[in-house]
Amino acid sequence: MTDRPSFFPTVGEDQAQEVANATFWESLLAIAEEDRDVRSIESVLDVGCHNGALLGRIAKRWNLRRLYGIEPITSLRQAAIERLSELSLETLCILDPDRWNEVADGSIDLVLSQEVLYLVEDVAELFRQIARVLVPTGVAYLTLGCHTENPLWPRWREVLVGMGFTVYDHAPMDILRHAESVGLWSALRPLRRDGWIIHTPSAARFPVPDVAALMDHHYRHKLLFRLEK
Repeated sequence: MTDRPSFFPTVGEDQAQEVANATFWESLLAIAEEDRDVRSIESVLDVGCHNGALLGRIAKRWNLRRLYGIEPITSLRQAAIERLSELSLETLCILDPDRWNEVADGSIDLVLSQEVLYLVEDVAELFRQIARVLVPTGVAYLTLGCHTENPLWPRWREVLVGMGFTVYDHAPMDILRHAESVGLWSALRPLRRDGWIIHTPSAARFPVPDVAALMDHHYRHKLLFRLEK
């Protein structure tokens, strides 16, 4: 994956993801703000940070100074560094997944991940790394709609394989079991409960058959996992 020039087949599609993910990011951050006192958060790590758009949004929103990212695609790591270097930061560390060890034990207040788990074969190992880097009061929020309980996943899986990815089938209950196996307390909920669904059928790389399936994906199958030490 590191040799790809972008995650999607074109750089333009990668850039469009910031707009496409805005609704999900807003829901995620609003839940985090309801869930805990974000004023105590000093450091955030985004697993699968892409071009740094989510990290930049969080840094400005919460006035953060220490940002970390894990991203396998070289060009996207470089884009994230360029983007986030414009902020006034004490720490900016964007790493390849092979360099997790460079994130110190007990150094991260909040870990985020948006639709990454389906690309991870060894989820338990990922969760071990998350548990290692979290401070004792830290938390991780991970979103996932690409899972085996989502009826859209088999078709979307074909699309991703056609894009050249190796993807993995994960059941939500298995995600919870992996968290438990590394000593993390887990909880889950739908990421969204209401709000507008933005969907342009002619531009959709991941198709849906009807509006009912679209609504189920957004309000039922798009899950948010919370993992705590």
